[in-house]
Amino acid sequence: MIFIKKFVTEPRTIGSVTPSSPQLVDSMLCNVDWKRAARIAELGAGTGVMTRAIIDRMAPGSELLVFEIEKELRDMLSRETGLEIYDDARRLPEVMSARGIDKADLIVSSLPFTVLPREVTGAVVDGISRCLAPDGIFVAFQYSLHMKGAFEKIFGNVDVRFVMMNIPPAFVYECRGAAAPGRPVYFGAHFQNK
Repeated sequence: MIFIKKFVTEPRTIGSVTPSSPQLVDSMLCNVDWKRAARIAELGAGTGVMTRAIIDRMAPGSELLVFEIEKELRDMLSRETGLEIYDDARRLPEVMSARGIDKADLIVSSLPFTVLPREVTGAVVDGISRCLAPDGIFVAFQYSLHMKGAFEKIFGNVDVRFVMMNIPPAFVYECRGAAAPGRPVYFGAHFQNK
């Protein structure tokens, strides 16, 4: 009920009326090498469906940073997991630096990039590209192929798969490696050179 209430009142921060399905969670996390994923970040945790799946899979000693902008969801998830939940995914580089983490091995995103303000999307995606280890993996789901071109300009390899068993059906983007340097990525009012 909290999730539905937040979707109705804050549709630009909650991208769906329902939490992720088990099939979507499995598709998001199926290709992660959990033995190597020592530093993990999750952006847009919502009610914590993906968070709990990550916690169940991650190796002992791994570190998980979780971000959720909605205070009510953040507080609920903190109580349930015992983790410190950070507020704004744009703060990923800042939080990682404060925690002494150089690069993330895995970044998982449930953020609704297509409905966020373009400058917010730009800042978050820029932070992801700066914080992900060269051999790391970035996995995100979206409800359209709108972000495919942008991700292809940032990452050397972008695989997309479709998950029908979710409300609504979703596309999973699995991104690895850096694209050729110097390729501009356009978000909102400015170009970012990669």
